[in-house]
Amino acid sequence: MNNITNTSKVTEIALQAVRRELPGFVTAPGWCVAFAFEAIARAYQTNRWLLYSRILDSVRADPDRSRWATAVERAIDRLDWDVTGVDRDPARAAERAALLKIIKPGDLLFSSLPYDEAPRSPRTAPDREGHIGIYVGEVDGVPSVAENTRADRGRWFVRKTALRLTPLQNWDTVTTVGRIPSRWRP
Repeated sequence: MNNITNTSKVTEIALQAVRRELPGFVTAPGWCVAFAFEAIARAYQTNRWLLYSRILDSVRADPDRSRWATAVERAIDRLDWDVTGVDRDPARAAERAALLKIIKPGDLLFSSLPYDEAPRSPRTAPDREGHIGIYVGEVDGVPSVAENTRADRGRWFVRKTALRLTPLQNWDTVTTVGRIPSRWRP
């Protein structure tokens, strides 16, 4: 299976999950990494626990913090994933337009900041855990992100849970875009 197929599957699975068409996704807030890893694991026909060990062992993440997006953000850079540090606030039209030129469906979007650094934007994830979502492209003509979030934004399906489809312009400041490499295997 090639990467185009896998990233398309990640996108499709993430959309199905937020639409409540697939069981087994964490619906409690604060589990953005579990959501993203579950979508990736299903696309690659593995389990998310393998992804945790494969990805997070590279940064020796504290097991109590293994769900932190900041650890994943550091790990994919060390694993030579295609990573772009961008620091763009999609609420601003010019920054959103620049971001849309580089992101593709299936990309992981991060909003994190180092522990000792002040937020660069009021829309950067305000806690040390950071945040991760999956860019799913345009849904009903609106560039959107599938996510598990505490934030009260976006659209949920069936019943209100942490799983949301959020317009990119309402999403946090993007600090990193991560793209799964074409030859990557879990």
